[in-house]
Amino acid sequence: MMKNLFLLLTAMIIFGGCSYKNESLMLSQYDAQYTGELSKDKKSVFIESIEDMRVDKRSLGYVLEGDKKAHELYSTEDFTKKYKDAFEIALRMAGFENSAQQSGAELVMNINIKKIEFIYNNKNLDKNLKGVIELEVTIKKGTSTITQDFKQAASKWIAPSYSSKDIEPFLNEIFSQSVNSVVTRLTKY
Repeated sequence: MMKNLFLLLTAMIIFGGCSYKNESLMLSQYDAQYTGELSKDKKSVFIESIEDMRVDKRSLGYVLEGDKKAHELYSTEDFTKKYKDAFEIALRMAGFENSAQQSGAELVMNINIKKIEFIYNNKNLDKNLKGVIELEVTIKKGTSTITQDFKQAASKWIAPSYSSKDIEPFLNEIFSQSVNSVVTRLTKY
């Protein structure tokens, strides 16, 4: 009886402890992270819209085990709200004024979230985590309109992961970099 109980507990620890724990990925609050160029003339900016153009708004990528997609990475975050909050903070830090109305703004921004994808490969000994965020940004200044694509991509090695939560710091890093690259580019308009 004791021997069977011991074997059962051992099997539970081995198989339960080694399984991948897949939880919703969360974004930290974008807070005082902008370190790019500053706007020289304090232009006012109105964020007209931020739209998530991804087909599956929850999907953030997957975990590869060998050549198979073993687990889908997902998030329940509202990325449009997270981006709006982050852009408002970064714009302020870059010396822009956030305009509450389109009519008084010198620059009007529309942002489309085109892609957010992270891939963790547990068999890769080199860079085993890759991530990419793609944004399409349209800026209206008077009668002229400029549309530009921004792609923030990176890869790195992380220790063997048994939880999707291990990917969160990298998600937050690339998210912040995507905001910073757009705002830095905006200082040139």
